[in-house]
Amino acid sequence: MDYAEYIRERNEKNNFARLIDLKLDEVTEHGAIASMPITTKHLNPFGAVHGGCLYTIADVVAGSAANAHGKPAVTLDSDFHFLRAGIGTTKLVGMSKELKCGKKVLVYYVEIADQNEKVLAEGTFTYMVIDKKQDELGK
Repeated sequence: MDYAEYIRERNEKNNFARLIDLKLDEVTEHGAIASMPITTKHLNPFGAVHGGCLYTIADVVAGSAANAHGKPAVTLDSDFHFLRAGIGTTKLVGMSKELKCGKKVLVYYVEIADQNEKVLAEGTFTYMVIDKKQDELGK
């Protein structure tokens, strides 16, 4: 797989990620890394990074890794834990690591850290390979 092309395509086609300034930075055979600068638009009423931003970066890094195997895979389940409030956070970095790559089910461990490498959230994401081609999705 041409990972550079894959990253470019994922960043270009993920409209929601672009809306919140989330960028896929790296994809390997067994995981992915993404980053996101944090501004006031990403904060909840308490001044902490909104939990939706943490969950979204987690789903993007795990989903990008799952789909890098060449078959479309969709989120089946997740077990996600918010560990610390992201107060004073200026950047998020999400990392996924493959735990299982089966024929139909893929499982990833995910960590989301701030600019100081303090882990704010972690979880496990499960994906199911579907019987559609990438260009048929959404039809």
